[in-house]
Amino acid sequence: MLRKWLIPDIAFILTAITMVYCLTSFNGMQSLFRDSDTGWHIRNGETVLATGQVPQTEPYSFSKPGGPWFAWEWLADLTMAKAHQADGLRGVFFLYLAVLGIVSWLWFQMMWTAGVWFLPACVSSWIMLTTCNIHWLARPHLYGWVFLLLAALGAELAPRKTSWPQVLAVFGIGVLWANMHGSFFLGTAILFLYAGERFLRGDERWKALGLWGGATLVGSFVNPYGWHVHEHIIHYLGDKELLSRVGEFQSFNFHVEGAEAITIGMVLLGAGIALNCLQGEWARGILCMVLFAGALRSARGLPLMALVGLPLAMGAICRAVAEAKDLPAWLAKQRDGSLRYNVNLRAMDAQFKGLAWVPVVFALMVVVGQSSLFAKAAGFPEEQFPEKLATQLERLPESARIFTSDKFGGWMIYRFAGKRKVFFDGRSDYYGAQFMKDYLTLPDAKPGWENYWKQWNFTHALIPKENSLLEVLPMKGWRQIGKDESAILYEKGTN
Repeated sequence: MLRKWLIPDIAFILTAITMVYCLTSFNGMQSLFRDSDTGWHIRNGETVLATGQVPQTEPYSFSKPGGPWFAWEWLADLTMAKAHQADGLRGVFFLYLAVLGIVSWLWFQMMWTAGVWFLPACVSSWIMLTTCNIHWLARPHLYGWVFLLLAALGAELAPRKTSWPQVLAVFGIGVLWANMHGSFFLGTAILFLYAGERFLRGDERWKALGLWGGATLVGSFVNPYGWHVHEHIIHYLGDKELLSRVGEFQSFNFHVEGAEAITIGMVLLGAGIALNCLQGEWARGILCMVLFAGALRSARGLPLMALVGLPLAMGAICRAVAEAKDLPAWLAKQRDGSLRYNVNLRAMDAQFKGLAWVPVVFALMVVVGQSSLFAKAAGFPEEQFPEKLATQLERLPESARIFTSDKFGGWMIYRFAGKRKVFFDGRSDYYGAQFMKDYLTLPDAKPGWENYWKQWNFTHALIPKENSLLEVLPMKGWRQIGKDESAILYEKGTN
């Protein structure tokens, strides 16, 4: 019993490696903040803490002020605000560092549950980490990853009979998920998918899965917006005109550096679709197919593919290799020897957990993260955000109407605690497709941009580097009043 607590297993080791990598090589204290949506999430959480209420109307923009707003991730925002109160952006970093550790640990439990051999599971961790870190951001979707893995593990491990305490626990997970991230519908879909397959098989576990699926569905309605949040999400995800203009919903560029691991992962997932179906694991096969399609359609689907689809695919591949017949004698011998070796490694690993080291490892991460080893403190990267212009922006009059890109908008909401209103930020579901369409005429100075620009009566413009407005604004009488590595600040001239 003592060794279960003191000797770490491979899942614990991967968790520690993930956290160390995020803290060091990945430069997580800067890289986790490369998306400015973190800014408005923190400020919204602070509003919830201060008022005890979830906002119903939009408080941050001058372009569309006071409209109905669904802050459906309010509970995740609240946790971010509490972490921020404790230790600023460094506190938010350590909050999500812990979440990433939980994700890695749950992912390995998913690998074992799917029946993946020991060594293939270890090798697959490279694919998982490389695929997921493209969306390692201090945003609520990381909570969604935790809940997704819990739903997939629940679907795989459902008992033949369930108890009401279990149903209530699943209901609670459904409530938390619906108030922390908009992906909550995936949990219900996975549980009902497995329930349907078990029912067709005559497997009694369909009853537990059906109850759990129903519990997550009912739990999702326990939120400040009721059924309206479901309606809003359906409308948002179904708005092709809007999503086609949102970068993270576009297909992944397989020509960039590091795409090899993602490509291998998708090939393995494709094999997993076919093999699971051939092996009669229809729920697994269908889930892999949905995740494969989602990953092709949107870069946001790639981490989901790696977290849930990859274990299910690798499990099918391992089963196919183990059950393969009519192999040449030498190959069958090699296969059997490898299988025994992996089984022995797994049996040895199952004796360990190392859970006693969890607080120790995290405490060490915090101590190291607060040391002078890190030249840059936690925060938005200066090469991507106009941190050095913050003081100058603060001195502008309250009546200033500052044009900002959507990326800078979230940063401004954070930097000025929501007091200086923004033109645009990353809440694309709030601004809508038409606003996005009109806005996109500006960065490249497309035909019609000037008429759209004039209607907003901007007094200042905070323009990112490599933006066409940097060339045309001076020709229209705007003068440069500030500059740093990421942006140039302009003021409207008299022309």
